[in-house]
Amino acid sequence: MSSPMRLWLLAAAALLLALAGAWQYSESAKADHPKPSRQKRKPTQQEIRDASTGARNRARVLEASASGGREHDLILGSKDSAQPENMEQFLTAVTKDVDAYWTKAFKDSGLPEPKVAYKWIPAGQTAASACGDDDGTLGDSAAAYCPGDDTIYISEKFATDIYNGTLDKALPGSSQGYGRTVGDFSVAYIVAHEYGHEVQDELGLFDEYGQQLPTMAFELQADCYAGTWAQSAYQENRLEDGDVQEALDATLAVGDFDTTNPGHHGTPEQREQAWNSGFESGDPSSCSEYLDPAALGEGATPSQQSNPGAGSPQEQAPGYPQDHTGSSPYGVVSSRRGSAGAAA
Repeated sequence: MSSPMRLWLLAAAALLLALAGAWQYSESAKADHPKPSRQKRKPTQQEIRDASTGARNRARVLEASASGGREHDLILGSKDSAQPENMEQFLTAVTKDVDAYWTKAFKDSGLPEPKVAYKWIPAGQTAASACGDDDGTLGDSAAAYCPGDDTIYISEKFATDIYNGTLDKALPGSSQGYGRTVGDFSVAYIVAHEYGHEVQDELGLFDEYGQQLPTMAFELQADCYAGTWAQSAYQENRLEDGDVQEALDATLAVGDFDTTNPGHHGTPEQREQAWNSGFESGDPSSCSEYLDPAALGEGATPSQQSNPGAGSPQEQAPGYPQDHTGSSPYGVVSSRRGSAGAAA
């Protein structure tokens, strides 16, 4: 065998011996240092509490989903925009939504853009108003539009009690088994109704018809106006299942039966019909029929006229929760200082 070949064989044998030694060392190292255990570590008490809270929250979501309930069913603005998280935000968002609808309606008719202020009254507080009580303020029972200062006033407590159903059996209609008030669209209906009175003021209807027609005429027309706004939201696919029924139930609940009262707003059936007629037509001009005395039916007597000189419907006598101000939280309130009255 030649010398080069002998040297090559010796080098190969040495390499094999080195590899064998390295393999033995590796196996020995594995034995001395076993793999980490797959056993999970014990969670801390805080992690256990967090997991429990998360499970309860998921259960609530599933329960709400199964029952069809949501915190706010009505989609305000675009579908991608942030939705309100509390009553103050909800009232503001609905008002802006209704305002956008009427701004377009006025523009399409060649009319100036409607302008109105709004004031949400925190629970337990009051707000100064030209349509306030003896102290010149509105409080927890307020839900009104006041022409005297061109402002919509709504108590956050009142709206919350409507939303969660607390006021349900205290209202004239629902206390007699007509409708109910619960849910976000019940509150939206109230906002749209109050804005309807702002529209009447913008159009000069109080001045033109205030001394000729009963309070009921203006209330039913405002219900009709609220229905036309709801139709626009429906056409834009922003209503959820049950919203329309919430509004119809609310109109029944706030209807009253005291037809001899100058502040009578309309029976449950009349108020339901007025809102539904606006919703079905989607045309604000169709609501003008409610200022036609022939369309008011029984109960619209000449004695149910506006306060002479006030330029707006007469003050509504207390007929709803009566433990707050002297005016109805969902009725007409007027200034007690000689200013123009407030339709609500």
